[in-house]
Amino acid sequence: MKIHPCGCYAALLVAGLVAGCSRDAAPVNAARPVVVESPQPLGGATGVELFPGSVHARTEADLSFRVPGKIAERKVDMGARVVRGTVLAVLDPEDAQLNLDAARAALKAAEADAWLAQEEERRYTDLKARGHVGQSAVDSRTNTSKLAQARLSQARSQLNLAQNQSSYTKLTADSAGVVTQVLAEPGNVVNAGQPVVRFAADGEREVHIDVPEGRIDALAKSPTVAVEIYSQPGKRYEGRIREINPQADPATRTHDARVTIVDADAAVQLGVTATVMTADTADGKTFRLPATALGSVDKHHATVWTVVAGENGANTVKPVPVQVLQYLDGVVIVAGPITTKDRLVTAGVHRLVEGMAVQPIDRAAKAAL
Repeated sequence: MKIHPCGCYAALLVAGLVAGCSRDAAPVNAARPVVVESPQPLGGATGVELFPGSVHARTEADLSFRVPGKIAERKVDMGARVVRGTVLAVLDPEDAQLNLDAARAALKAAEADAWLAQEEERRYTDLKARGHVGQSAVDSRTNTSKLAQARLSQARSQLNLAQNQSSYTKLTADSAGVVTQVLAEPGNVVNAGQPVVRFAADGEREVHIDVPEGRIDALAKSPTVAVEIYSQPGKRYEGRIREINPQADPATRTHDARVTIVDADAAVQLGVTATVMTADTADGKTFRLPATALGSVDKHHATVWTVVAGENGANTVKPVPVQVLQYLDGVVIVAGPITTKDRLVTAGVHRLVEGMAVQPIDRAAKAAL
C-alpha cells in the first residue's frame, strides 16, 4: 500500500505535538543553599602566625604524701572541684599511730628520768652543805640531771615529729582548684613524694604552645597576641607571653612557651584546644577567613563571594576582589573592601556566578544542628 507524502508529514507533525504536550514544563531555578560566615577582623595586622595549644592553669602540681604507706582511701575523682584543706586521699594510719604511741611512751620515760635526776641533784646539794659528800659527787648528779633534761627535749621533739607524720597520712589540697588526673588507687603502696593526684589551682589560665626554632624572637617581639578558644569561634581573648623556654626540646626541636589569657572567663575551661595568634601591625583592614571561602573569577585574582539581600527578600551573590596576605593551615589572611557585617560564602564558591540566587545558612547555626 502506498502512503502519500503529505500523510507522512502530517503524522510526524501530530506525533511532535503529542510529545511536546506530554513533556514536563521547564523547572524554575531554585535558590542554591550556601554556608555563610562573617570575616574575623585582625585589625591592621599582617604576617599572622597561629600556634595551636591547650589551656592549663597557671599553677599545676602533682600532689603526693610526705610519708610512705599504703593508700587506704581516695576521696576524690578526676574533675572534682575542691577547696583549700579538702582531704584528697588517706594512707593506712596504723604504722603512724604505732610510732605516735611509741613517741608518747618515750616522752613519759624521759620525764620520769628527768624528775629523778633533779631530785638526786637536790639531795646531793643538801648533803654537801652538811659536809657529808664532796663537790665531785654533786657535780656528777648535776651532769646526770642535765643529760636527763636533754633526753627529755629530744623525746618531745620525737613526739612532735611523730604527730606531724601522723597528720601526713592525709593528703589535702593546698588551695581551691580542680583534680585533673588520678595517678594512684586505693591499695597501692606509694613512696614519699610519689604523685597521687594532679591538681590545677584556681586563678590565671594560660595556653601552652610549641614554637618552632627561629620563631622565638618574632613571638617575643610581637605587638599583638590574641587567644581563640576552639569552642568559642570568633571570640578573642587578650594574651600576654609569660615565659618562653630558651632550650629546644631535643626530639621535636620546638620551644615550650606559655601565654597568659588576661581576660579569661567561664568559657575558658581547662584542657580545651586554643590557638595563640600573633601579628605584626600594618596599614589597612585585614581579615581571617576559612580557606574554602577563597575563589577566583578570572583565575588570576583572588575573590570572595558576599551575599547581597534584595528588596524583595531574595538573596544573591556578588564577587569581591581581595588581596591574599598569607596562607595558613586551613585559613587565609586577606585584605580588601569587606567588613565584619558581610556574609561570605565559605563552601562551594567555585560553582557560583554573579547574581545567582542563594539561600544562606549560617555556619554557627549549621554546626548547632
